[in-house]
Amino acid sequence: MSARFLELAYRLRQHRIAGWRIDRWGVTLAWGAGALILLLWLLRGMPPLSAGHWFLLALLALAGTVLLIFRGWAQSRSYVVFTPQPGLIAPDAVALQSSDKVPVRATGRFEVEGRAGFFADLMAYWRTFASREHAVMAIAHESRFLGVGSRPAQDVGMWYAFFRPETVDAVTAGSLAFGSREGPALRVAYRHTPAPDDGQGRARSKPVRTLLFLACEDEDARGRIWADLLADKSQNVKRET
Repeated sequence: MSARFLELAYRLRQHRIAGWRIDRWGVTLAWGAGALILLLWLLRGMPPLSAGHWFLLALLALAGTVLLIFRGWAQSRSYVVFTPQPGLIAPDAVALQSSDKVPVRATGRFEVEGRAGFFADLMAYWRTFASREHAVMAIAHESRFLGVGSRPAQDVGMWYAFFRPETVDAVTAGSLAFGSREGPALRVAYRHTPAPDDGQGRARSKPVRTLLFLACEDEDARGRIWADLLADKSQNVKRET
C-alpha cells in the first residue's frame, strides 16, 4: 500500500498546473482558503462562528499540513519501497561489453546539459563503457496526471547518470516496489560531485552521497548488472549481499 502512496506523491510532485507543482497547489489552496475565511471573519467584526466553521478551518489547516508532511516523507524514501535481500548470493564478477545495454527502470538523480533533476521509474538502459565508467541512460516521456497536470517540457527527453567505479560506496541487492510494480532491483550508493550552478567554471562543490535504484526486468538482468559492478577493479567498492 505504501508503494501506491509513494507513487501518488511522485505524480503530484512531478506534474504541474500553470507552472506550479500539483502538491504545491494543494497546500496553497488549503491554507489560502483557511486564511480567506479568517480574513472575512475579521472584516465582519469577528462575529461568533458555528462549530461547523471552526471544523472547516481546522480541516483546511490539517489538510495543508498533512500534504506537506506527506511530500517530505515521500521525498525521503525516493518515492520507492526498496527492501534489501541479504540472503542473496552474489554472482561471479563478469564485466559487460561496452556495447551491452541492460534495460531497467531507474530512480534517482539525473543530469543533462548542465541541468539536474530527480525522477522515479524512468525507462532506461544500464551501460558500462570501455573506461569502466557506468551510465544509466533514461528517458522521461510526456505525461499527464488527473487530466490537468502535465510534465514540464524541460523535463521531457533524455537524462543521464554517470559514475566511475572508485566513487561507488555500496551495491545492495533487493526488491523494489513503485506503485503496483514490484520486482528484483539493485540500490547503488555512489559519490557525486555536482557541477557549478553558475556555469562560470568555478570550483566544484564537495561530493554528495547519491542513491540510484535500478528495477530490473528479471533476476537475470539484475545478475548481469550486479556482476558488472563486482567486476570493477577499484578496491573502494563495498559489496552488500
